[in-house]
Amino acid sequence: MNIDEPTEVPRQLGWDVAAVLSLLSYPPVQYYVADAGAIKIVTGNRALFPKPAKMYAVLMLYGDNLVTTEGETWSRHRRLANPSFAETSIRYVWEQTIRILDQMFEDWGEFPTHEVHHMADLTKEITLLILGAVAFGQETNWESKPGTPPPGHKMTFQQAVKTVSERITLRIALPSWIWGDKETRGRMGLGGIAGKGWLGLTIQEAAIGFAELQQYMEEMMDEQSKVGFEGRRDIFSQLVQATGEDVHDRLSTKDVIGNTFVFLIAGHETTAHSTAFLFGLLALEHEAQDELYNHIVSVLRDKQP
Repeated sequence: MNIDEPTEVPRQLGWDVAAVLSLLSYPPVQYYVADAGAIKIVTGNRALFPKPAKMYAVLMLYGDNLVTTEGETWSRHRRLANPSFAETSIRYVWEQTIRILDQMFEDWGEFPTHEVHHMADLTKEITLLILGAVAFGQETNWESKPGTPPPGHKMTFQQAVKTVSERITLRIALPSWIWGDKETRGRMGLGGIAGKGWLGLTIQEAAIGFAELQQYMEEMMDEQSKVGFEGRRDIFSQLVQATGEDVHDRLSTKDVIGNTFVFLIAGHETTAHSTAFLFGLLALEHEAQDELYNHIVSVLRDKQP
């Protein structure tokens, strides 16, 4: 039997569940389930089948969040985070998407075509600008230049968000001692050793980016606590305002920053690459492209999106 793809084991054996033992992986025993009813129970009953939270500890870069917690702590995080994804928040995503795309098309001008060498680069830029507004309330324009970092910073906010999003794999893959403490990360990264060569400079840039994003979020917390979050629809502000039945049941500063970070990472690459594949498939399937266009026109008619 060919077991190059472990998920195929149950199907090839004709079983509903198969166990695979490997001393080189964690956990050493893994179960592969091929029964829809069993999968529904496993994924739907968090009390009987809790996720291995220790495996997600690498995502606790800024604090606890929905991904790294389980049990009552996870339930509390979910309860307090849910309002961040209400109808008003979804509408805000739509508004920011239209704003960014309108600016992009205006920047491209009236030319009948525009050449894009790598679609994912374009969709990542679009997604990052949208998430900057939706996640943090930082509405940056399409044509905006990187600009100069404000006093006390080595990167602009947009540069920090982009660096964190692009270097998250590197940050997770390397041991924590590489990055040093917060002060060291902000100064030079590499646990206090100046970056040398391409890899060293990349790690150094990533270290500074992660430190910069944390500093920006902490400053946003301080600034907004003075003027208030009333009327703001970004996820960061919604998490800060979220309360349970008890008015004192709030997420800590670390929890707010930790959850916002996870939402940023979860939303950027996945959305960007899914959209890039969508454009690629539409370019190949002209009939589907025309059908989608005609449907949009029939819904919008003369209205703006």
